[in-house]
Parts: sequence; structure tokens; C-alpha cells
Amino acid sequence: MNQADVVRRYLHEPRDVDFRDTGFPLVTISRETGTGAHALGRHLIMRLAEYADPDLRSGWDLFDQKLCALIAQNKSLDADYDTLVNEKYRAGGSLHRMLYEMLIGTPQEYRIQKKIEEVVRLLARLGKVVIIGRGGFQLARHMPGAIHLRLVAPMEYRVKAVMEHDGLPEEEAARKIRKTDEERTRFLKSHHNCDIRDPANFDIVWNMDRFRVPEIVHATAELVRLRLQHLRETKAIHAS
Repeated sequence: MNQADVVRRYLHEPRDVDFRDTGFPLVTISRETGTGAHALGRHLIMRLAEYADPDLRSGWDLFDQKLCALIAQNKSLDADYDTLVNEKYRAGGSLHRMLYEMLIGTPQEYRIQKKIEEVVRLLARLGKVVIIGRGGFQLARHMPGAIHLRLVAPMEYRVKAVMEHDGLPEEEAARKIRKTDEERTRFLKSHHNCDIRDPANFDIVWNMDRFRVPEIVHATAELVRLRLQHLRETKAIHAS
């Protein structure tokens, strides 16, 4: 049973999921908008598959949009994929949300965020995952196998990337970047009392304008290999 299968089972019936921490490494990637975190995560999974060590070569998975797709299957949350992947549940103020909270009693944003955090913690305990965003670096901050990355870049670099990726004019791309970054910064502060701009929250901060993606991928894969070696030496791995 892979990580996605465990999550599906957990979302269907949490009491049916009985497991212990594997102790395997994991990577979280926090990012400024327009730094290409999703592509980097995919390339990292492919690079790990090139190692001879079976615990690096197989069993790894990327959770970005996939995490949203899994949680959207939980009908009790009343949150579709588009709402989750675009983080619309954090916006607040919609008529739909106000009616929902009047009828149900528990704020929808709280219920969705609580479920996301449960799933991220579950994935971190399973190990062999690359988690994009979702406060992963905070939720897995005390796990010995976790490696926390932060991707940053100058505004000019990010505007160009968003223009190319989303097909937006320059001014609109810049506006999207500022809005998204402000929302993420505010969210991390309010939910985790964490300043996402503080480099001390991460193991490594990569400037995407100064390093090529293959360089970052290679360096990160080597860090994962060394972390796995250390976890084995300290007998922290609980699964084979």
C-alpha cells in the first residue's frame, strides 16, 4: 500500500489506519510564487529513482496537487479540487462560506485546514514523500528525517516565470505574485505563528536565480541519501 492509498483509507475511515512512523526521510518545499517548486519536486523524484539504494529508488511520491485531489474526495468537507489547489478556502467572506458556517456551526476554513494538516502529518510519518507547501515545514519540523527547503528568487525572475506559465501580462503577473505571497505569509503567521520569511525555519534556502534546477535537484538528492544513511546508523528506520 503506497502513501496515496493510506491517505485514501484514512480519509474514508481514520480508525482503520493503524501504522507506526517509518522513519524514512521526507522533503518539504516552501516557496515564493513563481519559483517552480512543482517542477523541482518532480525532478527530485526522478533523480532519486536513479540511485541503486532501493529506499531511494522506489516508493517516493510527490504531494502537491495530488494532496488536494485526495482531500477533495472527502465529501464531508464540501471543498472541491479547485477550491483546495487555489487555496480559496482561506479567502473568507463569501456568501457560501457564511451560510455554511451558520448551518454547520464550525468554520469551513478551520475544518478544511485541520484535515489538510492531518494528512500532511500522516504523509510525513509515512516518509518517502516530497510535500509542496501546505505548511509542511512547520508540521514536520520536529521529524528527524525531514529536510526543509525554501525557494526564493528576485521579483523580476518570478514575474517572468508567472507570465510564461500562466500567460499573463507583466502587471497582472506581478499583482498575482504579491497577492499570493501576502496570503501565504499571513496564513502561516495566523495558523502557526511562523514568519515564512525567516530563513531559520528552513534547512536550506535556494535562490532560483543563482542555481540551475539540476544543481538543486542533485544537491537535495544527495542530502536525502546522507540523511537516510544517518537514520539507518541511528536505527531510526522502522520499515524495510
